[in-house]
Amino acid sequence: MSQNSNIFHKWIDQNLPCFKVNPSNIIILNSPNEFYQQLKSNVAESTKRITFSSLYLGTGSLEAELIKSIEKNLEKNSQIEVNFLLDHNRGQRGEISSKSILLPLIARFESRCNLYLYHTPNLRGIVKKITPERTNETIGVQHMKLYITDNDLIISGANLSNDYFKNRQDRYIWIKNCQDLCDFFASLIAVVSSFSFQVDKSGQLIYPKDKNHPIFDKREDFGKELSSKITNLIEEFKQKEKLNDHDDTFMFPLIQMNDAFIKIDEQVTKNIFKTADLNSKIFLALGYFNLTDEYMNAIVKQSTAEYGLLLASPEANGFFGATGLSGYIPNIYSCLEEEFFKFCELNQQQERINLFEYSKTNWTFHGKGLWYYGDFNKSQLPSATIIGSSNFGHRSVFRDLEANLLIYTKNDKLQKQINKERINLYENAVKVDCKLFLNEARIIPIWLKLLSKTFRSFF
Repeated sequence: MSQNSNIFHKWIDQNLPCFKVNPSNIIILNSPNEFYQQLKSNVAESTKRITFSSLYLGTGSLEAELIKSIEKNLEKNSQIEVNFLLDHNRGQRGEISSKSILLPLIARFESRCNLYLYHTPNLRGIVKKITPERTNETIGVQHMKLYITDNDLIISGANLSNDYFKNRQDRYIWIKNCQDLCDFFASLIAVVSSFSFQVDKSGQLIYPKDKNHPIFDKREDFGKELSSKITNLIEEFKQKEKLNDHDDTFMFPLIQMNDAFIKIDEQVTKNIFKTADLNSKIFLALGYFNLTDEYMNAIVKQSTAEYGLLLASPEANGFFGATGLSGYIPNIYSCLEEEFFKFCELNQQQERINLFEYSKTNWTFHGKGLWYYGDFNKSQLPSATIIGSSNFGHRSVFRDLEANLLIYTKNDKLQKQINKERINLYENAVKVDCKLFLNEARIIPIWLKLLSKTFRSFF
C-alpha cells in the first residue's frame, strides 16, 4: 500500500471515491471515427441504460444515424431507459437544435427517453435579457462528456457532432464492465439533471418545483443545494472500494463545478503540478489554451517536472475561418500562448517547459488531458493520465461543469497503450520557439491583446 498511498496522499488531499478496474477492460480509441463507431455499437448492444452527458448533440447525418440506433433499441427493448443531459443554451441554439432533433424520440417514448437542459445560475437578470444567442454560452455551460451504455463508459472531451466524428481530434477512453464507475457518473448526471429543465413531449421546458431555480432564486442558494446533493453522492461512493497493493489500476473521478462550489479537479491538478517527482515529466494537452494564473505559477514557479504542452495551432482551432468576432478567437488564444511563452522565458524555464502546436491538414484539435511519467530516467512509460472535459483554463475552473477521470496504473500493457496514445497526438505537433511569434500571421494587434486580457475569463 506504501507506493500507492504516497502518490495519492500527495495528489488527492480529499477523500474521493476510488474505482478498481481490470486494465484489460480499458481501451483507448484513437480517432474520431473509432469514437463514433464505438458509440453506435455500444448503443446498439445496450439493454438497460443509455446515459449521455455532453455540451450538445449536432444536427447532421451522422448524428441522425446515432439517434436512429437509439430509436431502434427503444423499439426492441422495453426495459431500456435513455437520458440526455445537455447545455440549456447550446442545446437550443438555432432553429434546428439538439432539442428539436430529440423531440420525436421524447414524444414517442415519453416514459423512457428524457432530455435535460442545464442552465447556469450565472446567466440571469438584465445580462440574460440582453445577451444574444451563442454569446450567452460564454457565461457558463454544462460541459461534461460522459457516454454510458449499461456498464460501459466512454469518457472524452468530444461532443456529439459531425466534426467530432470525422476530423476534430480529441481523446477517448472506453472502459468496459465498470458498473460502480458507471453508477457513479450516471448518478452524477442524474443529480445535475434534477437541477435542470426537462423537455416534455410538446417541447416545453419544465423545472422541478422542489429545487432552487437557477434564474429566479438566489444564486448562492442554488449552488448550495446542488453542492449538497453532489457531496452526498461522493460520500456514498467513497465507502464502496478500498485500495490495496494487489490492485494495479484504479480511477478517481475529478469533478469541477464552480456553480456548486466544487473544485476537486482544480485541487488535484495543482497538487500534481506542485508535487511532481524529481525527473518526472508531465505532458498536457489543451484544446483551448488559457491556463489560470494558479496553474501557470504552479507549472513555472513551483514544479520541478519537465513539461510538454500540446496546443492547437491557429489553423487547428475550431474557430479558425469563422465569420464575425468569432474569427478572432484563434488569435486570442495565440496571444495567450505567446504571453505564457514569454512568462517561461522571464522565469528562465524555457528549457524545462516546452510548447508544441498541433497541426494536421484539414483537421482541428480539441484534445485535452494530462500524462504523468514518474521518473523518466527509470521508465519512459506513464503511470497516470487524466482524461475528460476540462481544458485546464479559466472557463473550466470558474464557469463550466466539468468531469475528469484520473487513471493510475502499474500495468505494463495499459501503460504502453496510454503512452502510444500520447505519442500519436504529439507526432502531429511542431515545437514552438520565439521565432514563431514574429511571423506576420502571428502578430496580434494591440486592440486584440487588450481584448484578450479584458475578457480572458470567458475563453
